[in-house]
Amino acid sequence: MLKWLEKIKPAVFIAFCILFVFQTERARSEADVSYEIADIAVSMADNTVSYTITGTSPPVYNVTERFAPFRVVVDVAGAFYSKTLSAEKAQLPKNNIATVTVSDAKEQVPPHMRFEFTLADSHNYTVEKAGNDLLIKFFPAAQTKTPAQSASTSTGEAAKPMAAAPADSTLDKLIGSSEQLLNQVPNKKVTGAAAKKISALKEDFSFSGYKKQRISVDFYKIDIHNVFRLFRQITDLNIIVDEDVKGVLTLALTDVPWDFALDIILNLMDLKKEERFNTIVIYPSKKAFVWPTRAEDNLAFEADIKVIEQEALVIEKTATQSDEIMQAKEFMAKAQNLEAKKEFDQAAALYGKAFELWPDNAKITNRLATLYLVNLGMNAKAVYYAKESLKHDPKNTNAALYAAIGSANMQRIPEAKEYFTQSISNSPPMKEALLSFAAFSENYGQNEAALKLLDKYHSYYGETLDTMVSKARVLDKLTRSKDATRQYRAILASGFPMRSDLKQYIEGRLAAKDLN
Repeated sequence: MLKWLEKIKPAVFIAFCILFVFQTERARSEADVSYEIADIAVSMADNTVSYTITGTSPPVYNVTERFAPFRVVVDVAGAFYSKTLSAEKAQLPKNNIATVTVSDAKEQVPPHMRFEFTLADSHNYTVEKAGNDLLIKFFPAAQTKTPAQSASTSTGEAAKPMAAAPADSTLDKLIGSSEQLLNQVPNKKVTGAAAKKISALKEDFSFSGYKKQRISVDFYKIDIHNVFRLFRQITDLNIIVDEDVKGVLTLALTDVPWDFALDIILNLMDLKKEERFNTIVIYPSKKAFVWPTRAEDNLAFEADIKVIEQEALVIEKTATQSDEIMQAKEFMAKAQNLEAKKEFDQAAALYGKAFELWPDNAKITNRLATLYLVNLGMNAKAVYYAKESLKHDPKNTNAALYAAIGSANMQRIPEAKEYFTQSISNSPPMKEALLSFAAFSENYGQNEAALKLLDKYHSYYGETLDTMVSKARVLDKLTRSKDATRQYRAILASGFPMRSDLKQYIEGRLAAKDLN
């Protein structure tokens, strides 16, 4: 037996076996789902594109987002064209809003057809199931949307309509995603084996804690370093493996998310991982690892998402409030409980329903922006809800910060800069906004602006080790050698506790400047 296998605790090994059998059996049932596409209709009007896929049964699908450029990916399980339908009908006519690429993944489990739409920055989108149809719509981002009730909900009961809402309001469409839509009760009752297959897909797409690209792997006594090289190609992330990581691996997994497969391997090999930005560091569990303080991105806006204040929604019952608001508060209370259980997808869905009923409550939209930004990593939706908050209160600096970070993550630099500026408009400005704006400015070569923001932070909140190091680094980039030298010396004399590698780095920078 391999040495590394001896380290596995019996409970972990049994759990792994159960998961493996579960995944294999589920994959078999998923592969039988079919969806015959009878027609595809495209209409264009008022700077809006409507794309309707009509099938012979309720569709089972998944929606994801891609960036640079922004794309909406709709995977329809078991989809295939009817014999009378030409593949050319799936294409969009020439326009400035969206283009589509259709591919058939018959070999994957479950087999599916992928519709990948490349969308202009000026537009938002919705994806909605209506009976046997799949409705995809692209509309101007600036277009005002008001909430409407869903056709059906996860519990099968219709949401109450908001008073005075227009008949064509589509907020639920905007926030709809596969995780929510797969959980809806279909208009046509499905029973028997088909119901079991759809239920399996619901569980897979909606409730799995692992949502990355799915892969199949079959390793037989392969060197562990070659395994991680394969993950580098799959994930397109930087993967750094400690030199003390050694061993060989035998493992077979079918149709699992790659992050699930990676966690299984780490557990089997007694390894840990640390992830920041687009980099994963893998090292032995008995070894310590700390990200270097001197890293260029030690205050980057991605990291600062973690320190954004988590707003508490105070829920009070008042007899004089309307039925809609009382219902909204019930949704909010349930959503908070789901958040505590880390069931963020379902929490976001309930907050969305609360917003439909109580659209002028900026705390709900702030909470939605935070969930989508921090917990679900869906920047486009985070920006949308942050903008909704700002419509009601342009001085809402929390919402401005969420919009800034989400826009920056999507490489919408001018828009991000505008929202960052708005986020520090209070007196005093928020700590998180100043730090994020400074890191954003430095990352995009606006070093003078970064320096002013760091000085502004110091004037309001005093110096920290991180901000002092950031300021020294920016001064270095501006080739202000004397000022940088003074700043490095100030760090050494500050009395802040620091790791030895940071101290060595600063002393090295000072030595280099003395030589010059």
